[in-house]
Amino acid sequence: MNKIFDFKNIDLYSVVRDVLKRMWLVLIVGCIGIMVAFTIMKETYTPTYTSTAIYVVNPSQSTGYVSGNKTVAESVVNVFNTILYENVIRHKLMEDLGETEPNFGSERRVELIEGTNLMKMTVSCEDPIVSFKTIGAIMDSYDEISGFLREDAVFDELKAPVISKSPDNVFTPRIRSLAVGLGCALITLFVLVILSVLRKTVKTESAVEETLETTHLGTIYHEEKNRTIKAKVVQSVKSLLITSPIITNKFIESVNNIRTKIEYERERNPRKNTFMVTSVCENEGKSTVAMNIALSLAKEGKKVILIDADMRKPAAYKMLDIPKKQITDMALLLQGKIGLDEALYKGKGIPIDIVMSSRGHTRTNEYMKSAAMLDLINKCKELADYVIIDTPPMALVSDAEALLDRVDYAMLVVRQDFSFTSDVLNCINIVEDSNTKFIGVVLNDFKVFRVNSKRHMYGYGHEESNGKVVEVYEGE
Repeated sequence: MNKIFDFKNIDLYSVVRDVLKRMWLVLIVGCIGIMVAFTIMKETYTPTYTSTAIYVVNPSQSTGYVSGNKTVAESVVNVFNTILYENVIRHKLMEDLGETEPNFGSERRVELIEGTNLMKMTVSCEDPIVSFKTIGAIMDSYDEISGFLREDAVFDELKAPVISKSPDNVFTPRIRSLAVGLGCALITLFVLVILSVLRKTVKTESAVEETLETTHLGTIYHEEKNRTIKAKVVQSVKSLLITSPIITNKFIESVNNIRTKIEYERERNPRKNTFMVTSVCENEGKSTVAMNIALSLAKEGKKVILIDADMRKPAAYKMLDIPKKQITDMALLLQGKIGLDEALYKGKGIPIDIVMSSRGHTRTNEYMKSAAMLDLINKCKELADYVIIDTPPMALVSDAEALLDRVDYAMLVVRQDFSFTSDVLNCINIVEDSNTKFIGVVLNDFKVFRVNSKRHMYGYGHEESNGKVVEVYEGE
């Protein structure tokens, strides 16, 4: 229950949805990474230009022996390397280049080409002209450094230095800044995935029993209200009801499975027939679940009364598209102004009876605690085989708690990846501490990537053909 990382609660669909929902953040961080990297590289970039010269070094009194020429060349190279940064060279550079050369910070190298008497001189710095002139200044200082040599030498220019036209370290910020931006985007993507995985909400069916340690009453998969563009524009389907001809069998079977478990509880205790449907927060689909359970029971020939006890935000009349003028408000019944016969709505074509409000009310907690509410529930129990009570969310108001000891059973509708696990557990504990039997959690609006071995396609489950199919079940 206190696990930091629960493998059974990892859901690929939730992770993908979270990443896609925040893809703008990944793109923004990536763009910022590109801009920052480009700016830093541009500000810190220092071009380096190199000039190179090659000289043939021979003793002034040539003996004609190659080995002697190499020995003299080695001696000259060693001396040059010793004094390249000494004052004798510095003074000569000051004469030839002036004191404007930045700290005389050029990199100077003299080396002997292996197996020859060829001396290679290389100078690198930020200014190509300074690099070029430095080689000449060093060679012009030969008279000052010749005293360091055991034997005088002469130089024949084999390769003259030239002014470099392009830097050695070409400035290529585009590729590197794009690489940095991509790295930033990938890090952001990784963080989003980790946050999605670690978010403590109920994401999988396994988590209902493993994490919540309670009964998994059933799963209701997501169902699109309007599948066509025309339907989306006109919003022809206002609620998801199993009586609608366009509802899929998957959704209907999900509701029927829950109904079967409710019937089992009723058969075990025939005198107990009131079922409270509640949730932790708003928008978890409890009213839709309550209505569909009532309709499913009615289709089996049961006498069902639905009490819309969410008097703050009544939803029953909206789902069934009942005009307000046809509704006798439930508040009048609880105030003792009318009887139950007047409050019960028995609409044509609607297989259940409903007690509901036509508008929102305040101070509803007093109604829930009243003797009139208890009397309403008791009368409905006598009139119907099943009484389904839709209550407000438990985390928002105490109306549902006020009804706990007045009903026989309670179930909690939990929307996938919506309410925090700690809040769900708290609501379950409240129900279990009452005299009402908690029969389990309905996992609602369940969406998941799933492989089905019946058909090779992308979409909802079908039973024909063979192969595999990737299904996405979605719902509200």
